[in-house]
Amino acid sequence: MEQLLNNIGQNMFVLFGLLAVGGAGILIFSKSAVHSVIGFLFSMICVAGCFLSLQAEFLGVAQLLVYAGGIVVLFLFVVMLVELTKYQEKGIFQTQTKFAIPLVGLGLLVFAAIFRGTLFGSSAPEALTLQQGLVGATENLGNAQAVSRGLFANFLLPFEILSVILLVALVGAIVLAKSERV
Repeated sequence: MEQLLNNIGQNMFVLFGLLAVGGAGILIFSKSAVHSVIGFLFSMICVAGCFLSLQAEFLGVAQLLVYAGGIVVLFLFVVMLVELTKYQEKGIFQTQTKFAIPLVGLGLLVFAAIFRGTLFGSSAPEALTLQQGLVGATENLGNAQAVSRGLFANFLLPFEILSVILLVALVGAIVLAKSERV
């Protein structure tokens, strides 16, 4: 029993990780769009639990606020506003996959080539810590300060690219949600 209590953080991480994978499975294999969004929500809440079990409170709360709050609500609005049967009859979603999959694959390869050193470089010796070059030896930063220092020092360009991708997704959702004008 003592061993279980000593490793409670690790056990909770594994439990939340398995639950997150289960939620992702519901997201992928569900036939209903609303059930997929619910699976996504469950998965994001479990990922926040993983962050909290690693004592990354800032990341856990940010995960809950941004993904479980904002993105899921946006997805639900798009699912409810877009009448998918209308678009399936026109064949819009069936024809775009011929071009989308190779473009996404090419984009991933270009991204990996550009950020090869960042993605596959040496990692920090301990989880949820920064590399030694980012933080001075005398500085004792809290969780939020360490995340912001790492985000805006080494990972500024990927952060900006992610914001552009989210903007494109938002514009695409608005285009799909708007009604056709006759």
